[in-house]
Amino acid sequence: MGYNGSVNYKEKTISYYDNHSEEFVEAANSANMSGDYERFLKYVPKGGYIVDMGCGSGRDLKYFSESGYVASGVDASEVMCDVASEHSGCPVVCCDALSWNPEKKCDAIWANGSLLHLKKHEIITFLKTKSDYIKVGGILYFSMKAGIPEGYDEKGRYFTPFSESIVDAALEDGKLKIQERWTETDSLGRKGFYWEAIILRKEA
Repeated sequence: MGYNGSVNYKEKTISYYDNHSEEFVEAANSANMSGDYERFLKYVPKGGYIVDMGCGSGRDLKYFSESGYVASGVDASEVMCDVASEHSGCPVVCCDALSWNPEKKCDAIWANGSLLHLKKHEIITFLKTKSDYIKVGGILYFSMKAGIPEGYDEKGRYFTPFSESIVDAALEDGKLKIQERWTETDSLGRKGFYWEAIILRKEA
């Protein structure tokens, strides 16, 4: 996958999605995301451009596109990129989140349960640097599991749990401000953790 040994956790995580795409798609497409969509889209201008970071099954891309927005996806798994593109009809770029380097700015970034596969310092780097690709006044939504240990789950995927220090670091240079945040239970009914969701607004 092009990663060296020091970041082998990425290879392992990507390998899971490459090899279990059908299982993941079935679970993802059964989740009810209507509440999160409503909270997010009220801050995006109609017809605006949304980038789905870690687009997975293409579920959210399809919803955004059918709701009248311009949408494109990014995912590190080649298999999931193909699945997302086919399911949504939207363009999808296959690359690591930190390697994403778009040609134009967007109105919003949607990172639903995807940044948590990065190390903590990488999540902070993403929030602080990739927000440069959002138009002033635009938003960045991300959600992370809370109440879980850092490390690999039983499926071999690497997870970083949510912490307030991630948000604090993202806000420290003043470019981003919290627009809205909420806590919710798992949409698939799984126990042992909860989700923290945050919408950041690009100030300058």
